[in-house]
Amino acid sequence: MSPELLKNKNHYKNVLSIMDSSEWLLFITTFIRRKNLITKIYWTYLLIGLIGVFYIFFNYELVSIESRFWIVGITGGLLLSLLVTPVLHELIHAVVFKIFGAKSIKFKWNWSLFRFNVQANDFVLSKNKFYFICAITFSIFSVLPFVLAFYTDGILLFTLLSLSFFHALYAMKDLAVCSYLFKFPNCYIYSSEENKTIFYKSIP
Repeated sequence: MSPELLKNKNHYKNVLSIMDSSEWLLFITTFIRRKNLITKIYWTYLLIGLIGVFYIFFNYELVSIESRFWIVGITGGLLLSLLVTPVLHELIHAVVFKIFGAKSIKFKWNWSLFRFNVQANDFVLSKNKFYFICAITFSIFSVLPFVLAFYTDGILLFTLLSLSFFHALYAMKDLAVCSYLFKFPNCYIYSSEENKTIFYKSIP
């Protein structure tokens, strides 16, 4: 799908445009709370993660352990989710964007959303391709650490659990976009050269 074809008003309709951080923040807080399959899976995952942490915490009586190694583990996972995995997360997005045909990509840190962003200029991405990209990063940085945590112990166990949970929070923007796209059977995301993100749906 080329940008020129997408802008054909006889076949596609612009349903939403997002330009700045304040609009993204409103978008995220709105659509991450919408009830659909995407958000149900997301919130269920976060709930399972919290239950898993509390189960391990109290089952092994970690409160009474003076070394408090779990504090080091949780802090380590938080730091990884703030400083390392966001960069890797967005680099994976950039690589897949390139594979799907993006010609120009920009990287920037967004202080308002407190996240590292990648923007592909004049680039169209279908709903299914966006789902595919999100599934890759969420599986690598949230699901995989969560699964591996139960094959480890000590500091590493809590580092992996912490990373899994905090990366899931970081991925909230991606999941909010997935939630929004869920209601449209055939839709596309267009990234303009002015850093504007536009959602289009096909006209029957």
